[in-house]
Amino acid sequence: MKFFLDENETPAILAPLRGVFYEHTFQSAHDEGLTGVLDTELIHEVSQRGFDAIMTQDRNQLSNRSERTALIDTGLHWIGHRQPEAEGLLYVVNSSAAYLAAMPHILTEVSSVTGAHSFHVRNLPLLKGQRVTVSRLKT
Repeated sequence: MKFFLDENETPAILAPLRGVFYEHTFQSAHDEGLTGVLDTELIHEVSQRGFDAIMTQDRNQLSNRSERTALIDTGLHWIGHRQPEAEGLLYVVNSSAAYLAAMPHILTEVSSVTGAHSFHVRNLPLLKGQRVTVSRLKT
């Protein structure tokens, strides 16, 4: 499959996605020279370039009538998540981890559906206590 990373997603998540899901193609808006393109036009262009899905944080693409219609008309799948409430490295790690954990499920579902579908990716918990326990080693 071929995935298009919208310009509102950090391109830092491309390397982990490409490394793990090497059988698939992941390209960014910058890679494709599609930065600054309005969404309805972007959806049609991405579809014409052979992409199967757009990965984005723009939930308006689902509620805006012309953008939703463009997704349906082109058959382009919408894969998105909310922006993590984090900055810097924690932001990149959370976005990468959320997509990495969701992608096997998305790939399974995509292979069994017809027409455009939306996939809402859930972010991971960000608090240290939700991710790791720290203990001092004692003799």
